[in-house]
Amino acid sequence: MKLSFSRYLVFVSFLGVAVACSTTPKLKKVESSSIELNAQTASDAELEKLVKPYRAKMDSIMNDVLIVSEQPLTKGLPESTLGDFTSDAVLKKTNDNYKPSDNQKVDICLLNNGGLRSEMPKGNITRGHAFSLMPFENSIVVLTLSGEKTKQLFEYLVENNGAPFSGATVRAKGKKILEIKIGGQDFDINKTYKVTTSDYLAAGGDKYNFFKDPVKTETLNYKLRDAIIDYMIEQNKKGNSLKVAIDGRIKYE
Repeated sequence: MKLSFSRYLVFVSFLGVAVACSTTPKLKKVESSSIELNAQTASDAELEKLVKPYRAKMDSIMNDVLIVSEQPLTKGLPESTLGDFTSDAVLKKTNDNYKPSDNQKVDICLLNNGGLRSEMPKGNITRGHAFSLMPFENSIVVLTLSGEKTKQLFEYLVENNGAPFSGATVRAKGKKILEIKIGGQDFDINKTYKVTTSDYLAAGGDKYNFFKDPVKTETLNYKLRDAIIDYMIEQNKKGNSLKVAIDGRIKYE
């Protein structure tokens, strides 16, 4: 007989979710059994009965409402509501979990537009929405950059019509930078700055070559997706909904 492979995947997917979600109860025990796939394999109906409890549990986790959004969060350049939300969330939760020996917090978050895989609807935002937004298992990395490398970062932003970023503002005329402020302060090329990003981008992915050869690299045991989920749960507990306004963190004159 022909096995329905998508049904078999439900059990595997549930185990992955149970392990990956930092804000759900941790997986304490795994019980497993082997099913030999051959001509005598049980019918689809029997296999469906086997995986049904796991699918129900997975659906319950994915349908868990994290927060309510007052508007759709959409992608776009040079700035977008989705980009502002995700970069603000990652910067906030990185600093909440980052314990540097020099006591210097992270200054900037920089992500990439292509890494935001889906938009977010108005209304209930579920854990499933967060997994659709960030389906990859990317971890957060903190890079300490020289002033020159940090300048290259902003030059890239301006030349490529923006990207999701937080913690700074940049003003440009055409492709020429007029002003950079980081944490409300004028950019100083003689300083070092800390940037939080994904492990993929930290390695120079998406042509983020300015991340290569940093002063220091620190990888957190914390996934981008979990940071976004944790941020939404935190805001919901405070009684807040999601309300994101374009604030002009990148401006072209």
